Amino acid sequence: MRHISDAEPASTAATQQPAENVSEHLADLSFAPRLLVWAARVWWQDAATAQTSPPGPAHPTNPAHPAHMIGQAFALARCRDAAPAFDELMLMARHGACRHLDIASHTSRLGRDEQALLGVVAAFQNDAVIGGERALENWLPPATARLAADAALKLAREMGRAQLYVERRCPYA
Repeated sequence: MRHISDAEPASTAATQQPAENVSEHLADLSFAPRLLVWAARVWWQDAATAQTSPPGPAHPTNPAHPAHMIGQAFALARCRDAAPAFDELMLMARHGACRHLDIASHTSRLGRDEQALLGVVAAFQNDAVIGGERALENWLPPATARLAADAALKLAREMGRAQLYVERRCPYA
C-alpha cells in the first residue's frame, strides 16, 4: 500500500474487479477490517437502541458507552484521530441512507453494507477517490456521498498512518 498524500489526484483504481474467492467471514479478516466491522456493528446497535429506548444515564465519557469504547479501540490501534471521522461517516450513513443498511445483522458473516464500508475505506487508502465516492453512492444520495467522502477519506488516511490497511475486497467499490 502506498502512503496517502493529502494532495494526490483522484484515480479510478477502485473500479477494478475484486479478487476472486474472497471470504465473507468475519474470522478471515485481518485486524484493520475486523476493527472497522466491529466498530460499525457497535455504533449501529447503539444507534438502534437509542432510537427505541428512552435516554439513559450512559454518556460518551462513560467507559461502558459504545462511543467511548469505539474511541478507545481506535486509540489502542494507534489511530485515535480516526474515531471522529468514523463517527461522522456513520452518522451520515444512518441519517442520509437511501435504503436500510445491512450492518450489525450478522454474526460470523459480513453483511453487504459491511463489505461496502470496507470497500470505501480500501478505495480511499488506494487513492481511488472516485471509486470511494461511487461506493458511498450505494448508500447515500450523491450530494451527501460527496460530504461523507471527506469523513471516509480522513478515516482511511488516519488508519493508513497507523499502518492499518484494508485490502480491496468489495464488489461495491
